[in-house]
Amino acid sequence: MTLKSDFQRNWQVQGWADPQQHGLVAVSTGVDSMVLLQLLMTLPVTMRPKLTVVHVNHQLRQQSQTEAAFLKKWCAAHQIPLVTTKWPIDQHPSHGVEAAARAFRYDFFAQQLHQQKADWVATAHQADEQVETILLKLIRGGQLAQLTGMAASRPLAGGRVIRPLLPFTKERLKAYAREQQVPWYEDATNQELIASRNRVRHQLIPLLKQENPQVVEHVMTYAQQLQATLMISDQALDQQLQTIMTRSDNVAGLLRHSIAEQRLLLTRLIKQQAPTISAGYPQIDQCLQLLANGQHPTGSVVFSEGWQLTKSYTHFRFWQPKKNDEKSVEHFRFMVDLDQWQSIGHGRQLGCFTTDTAKMITHETIALTTADFPLMVREWQAGDRLRLRTGHHQPVRRALINAKIPREQRAQQQVLVTAQGTVLAVLGVKWAVWPPRSHTKNYHIGLKAE
Repeated sequence: MTLKSDFQRNWQVQGWADPQQHGLVAVSTGVDSMVLLQLLMTLPVTMRPKLTVVHVNHQLRQQSQTEAAFLKKWCAAHQIPLVTTKWPIDQHPSHGVEAAARAFRYDFFAQQLHQQKADWVATAHQADEQVETILLKLIRGGQLAQLTGMAASRPLAGGRVIRPLLPFTKERLKAYAREQQVPWYEDATNQELIASRNRVRHQLIPLLKQENPQVVEHVMTYAQQLQATLMISDQALDQQLQTIMTRSDNVAGLLRHSIAEQRLLLTRLIKQQAPTISAGYPQIDQCLQLLANGQHPTGSVVFSEGWQLTKSYTHFRFWQPKKNDEKSVEHFRFMVDLDQWQSIGHGRQLGCFTTDTAKMITHETIALTTADFPLMVREWQAGDRLRLRTGHHQPVRRALINAKIPREQRAQQQVLVTAQGTVLAVLGVKWAVWPPRSHTKNYHIGLKAE
């Protein structure tokens, strides 16, 4: 099979073969990106999207100006639109240049996705770089999921970043470039051993290839197996978390599992609620020690970005407290137990059920995640807002005024909120409207007379 045919097959399998889409192609003039551009141009008309080349001159090498001029001439000759930008020299940091350059580059891609109303930006990451990424993650340590490497597609600024060359090795791309006479420039900095990635590329991987020339293919296969295994594992963990987090005594629900399972469940919960947080086993174990310590019925473990795991007697939650969003003393507050009615005063009862029930005089079906539990009933606060169907928010105070609730009764009005404090309903007055979300399950929440 040829690289061209294999590329087209992968293009179809990934669901990218849509001629109605507009795609950006990130081209550096290196062999990988020039081959990517060539392969995209040779796609059949029924599979080929509208293409625009985007190029960043990082001004880190004297050769950069020559490369930018070459690309401009090449795109003009092939009648492909080109958008370029420069990374100002005065913005270059003294340390962490590689990370800063990447941040500038992806900010530019995000801007172009928005300005050109493009669907995606394609980058030329290939199999060797995937293996470099996996080895670097292995060396530095982190979460097991990081050993699956880069995803074929990920979100960016309302569009996506796609990586069509991930299945193909550098050697195969270079062979194609020579065969098809695709011009490219060699980045001299790729030969330097300053950056850790380049040391892995030019020292570690060649040594591994001496042991086994197929090492790149083998690491890729392991990563694919791990990705499939983690997908199944996450589904099972999500089901267990659904049961644990809807209990009012979820500390006992979590601790009922083995230590190994507790670590996996807590790690998964944190990943669900705060995907950008990196929680290592030392922090996870600190949380588990707090939850298992009967001598300390309350406490918290602080994570980055303001997130924390908080224990309160029989219940715990992982959340990001808002500044001054809770009163120091609350006159009315209780936790909603699942599948049972609870009195909320004024001759009414509230219930949250996993199945529909005819006993409800008024009810709403809401899609919730495990992270939303436990639900709480409390008196409304000044900052409380309801999400509207339009996506805008309405202050609870305005909802009460519009419903003509007497002024003297407004202060005692109750709201139903999630574990994060998001208002689901002003009870008996108005429900919030939530957009579709992933990892949700329908719950039936209703009111009835006592």
